[in-house]
Order: sequence, then C-alpha cells, then structure tokens
Amino acid sequence: MKITEVLKYFGLSEYEAKALYVLLLHGELTAKDIAELSGIPRTSVYDVMNLLESKGLVVSYGKPLRFRAIEADEIVKIFSGIVLDRLDLLKKELSRLRGGASEEVRVYKGEATLSILRTLVSEARERIVALLSYITDDMAEILNSAKCRVTVVSSNASRVKGECYEFQRKEKLLEKVKGLCHGILIFDDRAAMIVFMNGIALSIVSYDERLVLFLKMLVNSLIEFFRDVRT
Repeated sequence: MKITEVLKYFGLSEYEAKALYVLLLHGELTAKDIAELSGIPRTSVYDVMNLLESKGLVVSYGKPLRFRAIEADEIVKIFSGIVLDRLDLLKKELSRLRGGASEEVRVYKGEATLSILRTLVSEARERIVALLSYITDDMAEILNSAKCRVTVVSSNASRVKGECYEFQRKEKLLEKVKGLCHGILIFDDRAAMIVFMNGIALSIVSYDERLVLFLKMLVNSLIEFFRDVRT
C-alpha cells in the first residue's frame, strides 16, 4: 500500500497526502518544489500547505517561504490521537448498550477485562494486532503467552515478542502514558477489543464483523505507516 493511501485513512485529502509525502521524502521544500514533485497544481499548493500546517503536520518559515514536515514519530502521535479520540466516541456510544442486550458487543470491567483478554489471546490462532499507548506488566505477560503471530504498535512495544513498532522519541510520551493502557487489539478476524486501563480497567469486546474489520483497518493503516517510514 502506498504511503499516500495510508495517510488518507487519517482524514487527509489526496493533495494533502501527496504534499506531506514529498516533504517526508525530500525534507525542506518551497511551494514550487512541492508542486513539481507532487503534481499538485501550483495555484493550490499554498491552500494545501495551510491546511497541513493547521493540523500541526507541517511548519513554514523564511523568505522565500519554505515548508518541512514534522518528525515521522510526531506525525504518528497526532494520528494516534485521532484514533483514540474516535475510540472515546465509540466507547460513549457503546456504553449506552445494556449489558447482555447484544451478543456481538460486550462490556467488561475490572478483573473481567484481564480474564477475557487472556481468553481471546489463548484462542487466537493466526494473528493478534495491537495498538496500545503503553504496555503494562499484565498486558505484556498475556500477549507474550500467545501461540500465534503478534504485531504491536506502542510506546514500549519491545516488551512483547513479535513484530514491534515503537515511537522513536518516546521519553516524554512515556512519562505521560506510563501505566495508562488504552488502545485496540484485533484477534484474527473474529474479535476486537477496545481497552481502557486507567486505574479502573474497562474493555469493550465486539464480535461484529463490520466493527472488527473497521478497527482492523485503523490499526493496520498505522502499521503500514510505520513500515513505510522505516524504509
């Protein structure tokens, strides 16, 4: 998958994705450079750059005006925030469901969260994919017991055996998120878990095929972004 297609998953337009891509690839550029390298019409470049700058993805300076993208790991943090904001919204909507009202969506609290997590990990046969702000001791122990392939994106992903992607500049981030385990886990293609561990553990587990595929798309798009910026 092209990195521009991945960027569009996070709400960027075609032109925004192309402009950000050439800046990540070439570094500091003028509007003329961006137009020539990306194929964006010169009359549209400044509007596109203003939008990217308003989203915190690009900075501008100097005369003549030049642009550069922020660091790749900072871009990932911004996109992670977008995903987590959407998860918070989803949590609020799903929390309105009464317990047991739907067999496809279930809510767990406290120790029940770790219990269902252990069950889902032990039952996974092909792949577990996880996007987590921070991996706690309990989370690391459970994920390391998996008998299938595990892919993790986190501020401390190296705690888990498998395919790991960590934020490069993570010291300040770790100070903020240490002990707070929020994120998504996908188990094969059959179940998804949205977890919030912030003193009190809360999780939402869905077996709904459409929701599982949607969350899988979000997590996989971020993993593709990491793979692309590494190459």
